[in-house]
Amino acid sequence: MDLVALELVDAGLRLVSPRGAVSAPSPGLALIEGNEITVGHDAVCVARLTPRRLHSRFWQDLGSTPLGRPFPGHLRTADLAHAHLKAFWEASGWETSEVIVAVPGVYSEDQLALFLGIARELKIPVRGLVDAAVAATADQETNAHCLHLDLNLHRVVLTELRVGEEVAVEAVFTEPSVGLASLRDIWAQSIARVFVRTTRFDPLHLAATEQVLYAQLDDHLASLMTAASTQVSIPSSGRRHVVDIDRSAVVDAALPAYDVVSSMASDPRFSEDATVLLTDRAASLPGLTDHLSERTGREIATLHPAAAAAGALQHAKSIRAPGPALPFVTRLPRIDTRPQGLVTVQVAPPKERLRHQPTHLVIDGIARRIGGEPLLLGLSGNENEARKDRELATVRRVSGQVVVDAPLGAGVIVNGEPLDGRAALSSGDQLILRGSDTPIQAVTLVE
Repeated sequence: MDLVALELVDAGLRLVSPRGAVSAPSPGLALIEGNEITVGHDAVCVARLTPRRLHSRFWQDLGSTPLGRPFPGHLRTADLAHAHLKAFWEASGWETSEVIVAVPGVYSEDQLALFLGIARELKIPVRGLVDAAVAATADQETNAHCLHLDLNLHRVVLTELRVGEEVAVEAVFTEPSVGLASLRDIWAQSIARVFVRTTRFDPLHLAATEQVLYAQLDDHLASLMTAASTQVSIPSSGRRHVVDIDRSAVVDAALPAYDVVSSMASDPRFSEDATVLLTDRAASLPGLTDHLSERTGREIATLHPAAAAAGALQHAKSIRAPGPALPFVTRLPRIDTRPQGLVTVQVAPPKERLRHQPTHLVIDGIARRIGGEPLLLGLSGNENEARKDRELATVRRVSGQVVVDAPLGAGVIVNGEPLDGRAALSSGDQLILRGSDTPIQAVTLVE
């Protein structure tokens, strides 16, 4: 492909192609253990096990200031951004000669310059930068005034837009007291209180069960968008603890945060007929859309996922810079028809939920942790034999999935079927290596 768009937002980096392919979003999290940095979904899978080693503000605070304790003194937010962008770009496997980047309008010139330096070092061919709110709104049916509202990990970003023959940024406002990360903490604590009250079991007491609870949150929030309740189940100490969570309880827990968001959108400085455009991240929070409609009295519209990146593709000719200098585009002409060859972006089906991702392989009764470095499997299933056998198979975590790789014809069996190259593993899957009758089990460690 010749052109792709990158949506640069800490809640999830995302790539979109003109043919409608959409990469799975990669959240801006980094887990730092010594000299090893785990990023994106790989960090999400273990984030609650060692929360003091987790950093989730490196995109927001992109710069060259040292991270400070408890992180290594030589690391800076730019280093974590570099590690995240590198892992995300390599995992996508997309080859392109041009990238247009949609960026929230809150970044300073120095931060944009630093991002471009990181992209250049990684040989990512960035050819244009555009305000994400402008790109997402340029071809939307909306009133002459528009408020683009998004939630990042640690802040609300509200962009005031003027809509006419072109869409242009009037002003950008932020609120650091509300973000997706703090809302997830609120909901996790609220669900934990229900567990304690109902079963006397506290999922936040152990790091392993806390990880399970956080890994399940997105599923339960999605369920509560249409259902009145959802069932939360967490295993611990040989028992399975189950509670029912009402949608009303989840919404009530978030009301103070929702009030802050609604207050931003109802500010009298904005036109009374301004439309509020919600990103898919904001619209996916139970009760937020209704709360905004009731408190602001404004028309509320929801943007499709990857709207910013898709809009950047549609307006690539207006965004692409003619030379090496890349200005930050904050206005775009409206177009009545889409350029020939571009199609409406359809979001790819989500990958398997994180709670189904295995954390260990059980080999001869010993649990081996699955990480970003390949776990080598040989004829006898141990690392020394693997080296002698030229790595019959490897298992590792790649871009939010656990995958097993083996050479063609290696004789590796996955769930009774011969492996032909690569397969994704889920908890409960079994591998059998050539020359062995003992299965290797993929499991999720919960305590």
